[in-house]
Amino acid sequence: MDEPGAPLRSAVVGLRMGGQHARTLHELQEFQVVGVCDLNPELAAQIASEVPGARPYTDYGEMLAMERPDVVTVATPTESHARLVIMAAEAGAHGVCCEKPMATSMADGRAMLSACVKHGTCLIVGHQRRMGPDLLEMRRLIESGAIGDVYLIRGTCAGDMLSDGTHLIDSLRWLAGDQPVNWLLGQVYREPPDPSQERGIGYTALGGYRYGHMVETGAMATLEFRSGLRAEMLTGQVRFPGRQYQDYEVFGTKGRLWRLGDRITTPLRIHDGQDGGWRDVTGYLGEPVADAFTSMYQAFARTVRVGTAHPLAGESALADLEVIMAVYESGRTHSLIQLPLQQDAFPLPLMFA
Repeated sequence: MDEPGAPLRSAVVGLRMGGQHARTLHELQEFQVVGVCDLNPELAAQIASEVPGARPYTDYGEMLAMERPDVVTVATPTESHARLVIMAAEAGAHGVCCEKPMATSMADGRAMLSACVKHGTCLIVGHQRRMGPDLLEMRRLIESGAIGDVYLIRGTCAGDMLSDGTHLIDSLRWLAGDQPVNWLLGQVYREPPDPSQERGIGYTALGGYRYGHMVETGAMATLEFRSGLRAEMLTGQVRFPGRQYQDYEVFGTKGRLWRLGDRITTPLRIHDGQDGGWRDVTGYLGEPVADAFTSMYQAFARTVRVGTAHPLAGESALADLEVIMAVYESGRTHSLIQLPLQQDAFPLPLMFA
């Protein structure tokens, strides 16, 4: 790295999602975006024009060699995460921020962490919701005993278990105090894909694929944390109808908490016997807290500079990935899965091979 206090030289690869990352990095004094990369040269040129000082690339290896970035953001389709994170670590990057989900298999997730440890690279994965003011307040209320002893946490959202359920499980783990998971029982179903469609590599599921990997139509799971606390996850077509994206409920012996989803003006409600029913939780919204995305990168800069622990560390993301892979393995084997998970491969393609 350059002299202490100088902005961290930053590069972003995968600009359909990474454009937001590049713009956020550009707005923060801790970073200087020096390169942006995408296989689409027009997109690379467009994002470079929006981020002064960034040079556009279509070859990731060339960008790493030419720019020698201090930190790299990987925002490409999920199946490529492991390869690109490992390349960044081997090229000497001091930190890598990888979009969620971490990988498509436990083998790839472990390889990413191993490479980063070997080369002294800090790895974080973008489960930034746990750094948002609403989830911070939910955890504070839980720990304060506002709803008594918590016995169940439930999360539901649209999308597939890997791409979207990764936010569910990370948020549920956060609300449970990041306890280890004892066991999990899951079920998965997948409608026959349209054979005329090419495999989807972006946001929209096409031909039974999304972001370059196989996806299911619906999935659900029940799991138990070390303390005995239970959690439930429902994604895709088995989610609660009418609920918003990333809807979380916490059930306690004296009441309930409910995060109603993204893009809600007052997303958090509490039912604790006061005022006869549900009421909005609003006080925390007035605190001077940065949005979760900005907080993620500000903490990332501190981690890279001085080694402070990051809430989105790769080890935490690997724990999320293990739960997701266990959902698929449980559905594949029709059995309850005790963690740690023994399956290193992605169980979903094995299920439908």
